[in-house]
Amino acid sequence: MLADCDEADVLVEHRVLQLASGSPFLVQADFAFQTKMLVLLGLEYMSCGDFDQFLRMKGRLDIPSARFYAAELVCGIQFLHSKGIVHRDLKPENILVAETGHVKITDFGLALENMLGDRTATEYAGTKGYVAPEMLAEEEYGVGVDWYSFGVILNEMITSQCTYHPALFDTTRSGAGNIIKKLLQRDPAKRLGVHGNIRGHHFFQHIDWVSVEALRMPPPHIPVPSTPQRCARRFNLDRMEAAAAKKGPLPSKDQAIFRGFSFVTR
Repeated sequence: MLADCDEADVLVEHRVLQLASGSPFLVQADFAFQTKMLVLLGLEYMSCGDFDQFLRMKGRLDIPSARFYAAELVCGIQFLHSKGIVHRDLKPENILVAETGHVKITDFGLALENMLGDRTATEYAGTKGYVAPEMLAEEEYGVGVDWYSFGVILNEMITSQCTYHPALFDTTRSGAGNIIKKLLQRDPAKRLGVHGNIRGHHFFQHIDWVSVEALRMPPPHIPVPSTPQRCARRFNLDRMEAAAAKKGPLPSKDQAIFRGFSFVTR
């Protein structure tokens, strides 16, 4: 990890996971700790897979179902942005499904911190098909990149396609086509989420946001959790440490990078 200069990404994920306890729509970290050779993050167990698997199984979602998941994602994204965090890699694979049927955003390894106000960045990050046009053009960007990715995900929920085709929405009065069009606006300054009130859009007119944030809105689908292994393997830290030690001792200056890494949330 240190050879690949990934320690900064690990520390960012560590800090974001500590903040995640403030939102039920972000995957929670139960603990983190470091040894002389290892850094470990312990996350809550999400037994129903990711949203990509869910969409492959369900196919196109009806509008009420898509609206429910979209509302929960809006809450999660807005919480991150309120803390100055841009996710930069929102996609169905980075949304996990809980046994209760609610969804949670995960994988903060590419997240940017301190993105409050008009602060921008230029580094490329993300997954092809979900990356905003300003990032592809190597222009400065801000929180709008997450709203563009969210627009692609919402389009995928309803049409099973990443690419937006207006004709697919001609027969609906739900506002789905309009909100996706506004989320995929090429100009980030005019993009919904950055510009305007996304919660007030016609697509969300039947959403009680207080109930959503309190997890009182019943999910449209209750998934079947995966069957745990009958004989779970024991977590053997000594064996992991021994394997890592074969690569050579970690210098004290590198160990110091992770000082204070440990925490327990409950």
